Amino acid sequence: MTPSRIRVESTGAPELDLPILSSDRLPASRLTRVEVGLGAACLLVLLCLRWFYVSTQPWDSDEPQHLHVVWAWANGLLPYRDVFDNHAPLFQAMSAPLFSLLGERADIVAAMRWEMLPFAAILLFAIQWIGTRLFSSRVGFWGMLLAASFPDLYAKFGEFRPDLFWAALWMVALMILVGGKPDPRRLFAAGLVFGVLFTVSMKTTFLILIILAAGFSVWILLLANSGTQSSPAHSVSSVIGSFVASVGGAMIAPVLVVAFFAVKDALLPMYHCVIAHNLASDANPWKLMIHKIWDVRFWLFVPTIAGGLWLARHDAQPGRGRRRLFLLAVTGFFCPLLFTFWPLVSKQDFLPFYPLLMLTIACPLIGLGEWIEAKTRLPAFLFPFLIVCWQVGSIVRAHPPLKQTNQKNVQIIADVLNLTHRGETVLDAKGQAIYRLRPYYYVFEQLTREQVERGELLDDAPAQLIATRTPVVIESHWLTQATAQFVSQNYLSVGTVLVLGKKVPPAPVGQVHFEIVIPEKYAIVGANSRVSGTLDGTDLAGPRDLFAGMHSLALTSPEQSVAVVWSRAIEKGYSPFGQAKKQD
Repeated sequence: MTPSRIRVESTGAPELDLPILSSDRLPASRLTRVEVGLGAACLLVLLCLRWFYVSTQPWDSDEPQHLHVVWAWANGLLPYRDVFDNHAPLFQAMSAPLFSLLGERADIVAAMRWEMLPFAAILLFAIQWIGTRLFSSRVGFWGMLLAASFPDLYAKFGEFRPDLFWAALWMVALMILVGGKPDPRRLFAAGLVFGVLFTVSMKTTFLILIILAAGFSVWILLLANSGTQSSPAHSVSSVIGSFVASVGGAMIAPVLVVAFFAVKDALLPMYHCVIAHNLASDANPWKLMIHKIWDVRFWLFVPTIAGGLWLARHDAQPGRGRRRLFLLAVTGFFCPLLFTFWPLVSKQDFLPFYPLLMLTIACPLIGLGEWIEAKTRLPAFLFPFLIVCWQVGSIVRAHPPLKQTNQKNVQIIADVLNLTHRGETVLDAKGQAIYRLRPYYYVFEQLTREQVERGELLDDAPAQLIATRTPVVIESHWLTQATAQFVSQNYLSVGTVLVLGKKVPPAPVGQVHFEIVIPEKYAIVGANSRVSGTLDGTDLAGPRDLFAGMHSLALTSPEQSVAVVWSRAIEKGYSPFGQAKKQD
């Protein structure tokens, strides 16, 4: 008599007609019209909220930084050689055509955020596909909805950054790996995707470690439980073929990118920015790991591997059981390997993890729901539906969709475009000006400031401000101490930006002396009335070019507040003494 578990395997749904993704499938519990309708309504609500959050969700400082690099690509500049960037190049390069199409605009961050929508859709489709493939259509459906509404993940869906593209590619790679038997053809396809991943983010390094750790763990666990081995000849040939296929696929995209920058004579700057700069942190990895041991996510591999092993033992289809165990091992190993091998952990680093976590959570929720449904009349999807509703409510409570938060950021870009011409430089911390080059090569993020403080990197921003006669600075607490001090002495606020100039202390009797460090055309303005007197012994008669050095000012009538200001700012209607009408 044929065992019942064999009969269960033979009644699975027909295989997909895809050579790479084909595999045995689960006899999935069918979704009801009610839960499909409720799920579609949740997705529609999330999409409607995105319409508002594109403009109202607070900007992350990384978004203008990435857009500044996109601007460089769109204007014929080469990242690493002409513009600093510590990220891999593919995402910014592929965003350049849309950026060029949109033109110079102050709301460019909101406009470019729409580019993220297709990547979010790919990620959600992938998690739904994996859940359906390995568990059931209900697990896949609600796992996708839990991921779509998870507040931290939903927030990152709305930011312009390469991390979402990176996470979407990661999910595609997992689709390939869990879609069937790991033969050389499948591993070549997965390697090809991982190669593209490397051209998006160097954080792919620890994703590779996760895959290797999960695969090795599955092999050891199954070997220990089965007590059998395949023939050595078959194992050796299979391992060699799989290794060559996966490495061959993974090399294609990085080799093409390296060749491109080598031809452009920018390979050394690329290495310095993408690899050397990112590894310059003085943080002790072991100390960081010990600190992270107290994070519950560090130990997630214990329940996920235990649950995966239980599923593998009880699965009617051994191949599917192994893939379930592999997926859960990937989920469990993500955080400990991230905490151990990546120097600076930020929220966006968890983008590849949260969808897997939500799918993992959906499995017991649906199992519990189906058990309750068999005992009562409550629907099986009740628990995940309530959690999705709670998560959507948390998103709205954390940031009401109509709450405006980015007016200052938009005005900064508008003021930069109004005050400066193409070819002029603007000093910002990480690229907030977007459309203008920085006089200082590096961005003032944490790794840069740490290297400056250790004396490993020269902070010559003040010298570059002088050499380029930079007229505008965007105020930021990210600037190094020396640069911030120079800016405070030679620039003053005219609203959302700083321009060349300084306040002159009042002098009822005699002359006032002040120093100009950056030669430019300046105007002498007062807070209450037109300023009259002499500058360097000649009558004040409008703006004039001032050389670098000391100057003397004598007023015919005392003024409480007098400022020497870059003349173009005054001509455009900006004032260091309060609001003024700005003219285009």
